[in-house]
Formats: sequence, C-alpha cells, structure tokens
Amino acid sequence: MTCKGICIRHKAQKPVGSGRYVSGQKRCQICEIFIKWDGLWCPCCGYRLRTKPRNLKYKAKLRARKVNDVEPILTVPIS
Repeated sequence: MTCKGICIRHKAQKPVGSGRYVSGQKRCQICEIFIKWDGLWCPCCGYRLRTKPRNLKYKAKLRARKVNDVEPILTVPIS
C-alpha cells in the first residue's frame, strides 16, 4: 500500500470558517492529505480514510458542532 498519486485529483482545499471533518473531508494517513471523497477507502492506496479527528480537543469541537446542527431540527413542532 503506497501512494500512487491518484489522490492529488481529489485533494481538498481547507475550508474557511469551519473544520475539515465538519465539511466532509477525509484524511489518508498513507498519502498524508485531506481529500474530498464519498467512500471509506482511499482511491489511491486503498487505505482506510480517517473521518474523525484524533486529538481530544478537536473531537470535542466536532461533537459540539454536530449537536448544534441537530438541535434545531429536534425542536420543530410536529402538527
């Protein structure tokens, strides 16, 4: 499993104002880049993509942001 250079086509730019994982980007540990890809496996090397941060501080930020996004949906009254 080595980088073949295919992942460069899917390389993602850093989003302004939000985190990479929140915006749907995933990281390949072998290719060492963030990519915009729908699958769980890297299109280049076949390694599993990381969809969540490893750092405790950034995990907490991601959880807080997801809770804030879900909360307004739950408070809508059903008629």
